[in-house]
Amino acid sequence: MNRGIAAIITVIILGSLMTMIGTVMILSSISKGQIILLDSQVKKNQNLLDACAEESLIKINRDNALPATISTTLGSCNLTLNSQVGTSWNFNIGTTGAMSPLNINVVLNRGSTISISSWLDQ
Repeated sequence: MNRGIAAIITVIILGSLMTMIGTVMILSSISKGQIILLDSQVKKNQNLLDACAEESLIKINRDNALPATISTTLGSCNLTLNSQVGTSWNFNIGTTGAMSPLNINVVLNRGSTISISSWLDQ
């Protein structure tokens, strides 16, 4: 009789341990998947921000103007002109509708060529 109770208790303890280990492994996998997804989203947003920055430099060089938004195949960005005095430009670029929005501030001089004096992630 005592052996039967000991066997049942052993089975219950081992079953509980296996359930806890399985649960920890599942939760760990879910967390790792979320981290990979977030990292992927951040990289996508960085690529979008870079594409918008390049497009904004082209528009300033070609048109001597900065649009309020830029759309690319990766998404769109908002642009805010902080100041423009003579050939000196200061503006912000920010990703829109992104899971982890990114922003940069660009200061440049537009003469015969564009020279960037400041490029700060915000």
